[in-house]
Amino acid sequence: MEVNGFRLVDMNILFINLNIGATVGLNNGLAILSAVLKQRGHQTHLLFLSEDLGYGVDLKRIKGDILQINPDIIGISLPEPQFRYAEQICDGIRDYYSGFIICGGAFPTMDPFTVIRMPAVDAICIGEGEDALCELASALSSKTDYFHIKNLWVKTKDGNIIKNSLRPFKDLDELPPEDKELFDLKKILPMKNYQLEEMVGRGCPFKCSYCINDSYVDIYKENCTEPVNKKSYLRMKNIETVLIELKNTIKLHPEIKKIAFIDDSFLMFNNFLEGFSKRYASEIGLPYMCNVNPVSFNLAKGHMLKDSGCDDIRFGIESGSERVKREIMNRNISNKKVIEAFIITASLGLMTSSFNMIGLPTETKEEVMETLRLNAQILPDTIKLMTFYPFKNTPIYELCEKMDLIDHKKKRELDNYDTFTCLKFPPEHQLFLRKVQTAFSWYLNTFLNNEASEDYKTKVIEIENMDESDWLKFDFYQADKNISNKYREKNILHYSSFINRSLAAKFPSRHFS
Repeated sequence: MEVNGFRLVDMNILFINLNIGATVGLNNGLAILSAVLKQRGHQTHLLFLSEDLGYGVDLKRIKGDILQINPDIIGISLPEPQFRYAEQICDGIRDYYSGFIICGGAFPTMDPFTVIRMPAVDAICIGEGEDALCELASALSSKTDYFHIKNLWVKTKDGNIIKNSLRPFKDLDELPPEDKELFDLKKILPMKNYQLEEMVGRGCPFKCSYCINDSYVDIYKENCTEPVNKKSYLRMKNIETVLIELKNTIKLHPEIKKIAFIDDSFLMFNNFLEGFSKRYASEIGLPYMCNVNPVSFNLAKGHMLKDSGCDDIRFGIESGSERVKREIMNRNISNKKVIEAFIITASLGLMTSSFNMIGLPTETKEEVMETLRLNAQILPDTIKLMTFYPFKNTPIYELCEKMDLIDHKKKRELDNYDTFTCLKFPPEHQLFLRKVQTAFSWYLNTFLNNEASEDYKTKVIEIENMDESDWLKFDFYQADKNISNKYREKNILHYSSFINRSLAAKFPSRHFS
C-alpha cells in the first residue's frame, strides 16, 4: 500500500520537545519532520515539556505517556541549555523502553560527542534530518541496515560509533507544508496572544560570532559528500508552500490574529520579498511581524513590508558599543545605520522591537550602558534584553575558552538567556549584570532626558547600592509597577517591564495598555 507515492510502513514516532524555563514557542523543525514522516505513512506524537503548558520534567508522567503511546522511535529535539533535562529523561528510560532513541537539533550538531555519550541514546542526527529520519523509520520497519544513513551517528551493539557523512542541504521545495497540528495550538495560541510562528527559510547571511549559523556551515563543509558553501545554506521556501501552510492552519484556527515570521533574516532574498509582498496581503490578510538586520533594511523594503501587511519589525541591535560589535560579535553594523533604520520605520508608522545582549566577554559596564543609551535614542516600542550564552563551538565560545571565562558548572544550570551569566566575571560585575537584566528599563529611562529621568536615576542609585542579599529581597516588579503607573497617569514617556524579565515596553503606547 502507498500513501502520497510512498510505501506505507506505519512506524510510531514520539517527539520530545524540551522547553523548560524558556518562553513557549512552536518548534518548526519538529513540525516539518512530522510532516515528512506523515507523508510516508508514519504516525507522530509529541510531548511538549514546558512548565507554562503544565508539563515539567515529571519522570513518572513521561514514563506513563511513553508506555501509552508505545513508540517505535523517540526523537528528542535538543537545544544546548536543555541538555541536562534530556539526561534526566534518558537516565532511567531503558528500565521501561526498549525502542530506538535519537537526538537531533542544534546541540547534537554542534557537540555530537557529548550527546551520543548518553547510554540510552542509539543515534544522533547532525544537521538537517528530514531524509535521515524517514530513512531510519523505513530501515527499522523493514529490519534493514540503519547504520549507514547519512547525517546519523549510530552506536553499534559493542558501543562503537559509526559517523556517517552528511548529505547536501535540503531543497526546501521538496518539503510538504509543516504539520503545526503536532502542537496543541488551542493551548499555545492564547499564550502567544494568538500569534502563529512561521519559518519561511533556512540560514542567515551574516557571520555573528555568537550564532551557530557559520559553524553549522563549517560542519557541512568538512563532512558533506558534495561541495557546499554559505550560499547553498541560504534558502527560502516556495511562496506557494508558505501560503498553503498559513491557510491550512488559519482555517483550523480562525482565532489567529497575527503571523510571526521567526527567521533570523526575513529580508535574505529580494526576489522572495517581492513575490511574497504581492500575494500575502490578498491571500492571508493578517498583520505580521518579522526579524530584520538593520544592514539589510531600507526605505523601499520598508514600504514593501508595510504594503504587504507587516506592522511590526524586530531588529537585532545586540550592542550599542561599536567596539563590542566589531571586535567581539563580528557585527559590522554602525549605530548610525541602526538609527537610520528606526527613523525609516517611524516614518512608516511601523511598530518596532530591538533585541539586545549584555554580559559579553571584555564588555565593560560603560559599554552595557552604551547599549541602553542607543535604545533610548531609537525608542523601540519593545526592548528585549538577554544575557550572553556561549553556544558550543561558535567563534565567541572559542574566545571565551581561550580566556578561561566559562564557568561550565554554572552554564550547565542555565535553562535560558535572561537569568545569569555563566562567565567568570568578578562578583561585583556579575551582580551588576543581574541588576541590569532585571531593571534595564530603569537604567534606560535615565537616558530619556525628560521629567521621569531624574526619578529613575534615583531608583538606579538605590539598586546599585544594594548588596546581593538586599537585591535578592527587593521586589523590583512591584516597584516598577508603582513608578510606571505614576508616569502613565502623567502621559510621560518611559519604559516598564512587560510580560517577562527580558522584555520592556514603551509607555504611553498605541500598542499596549
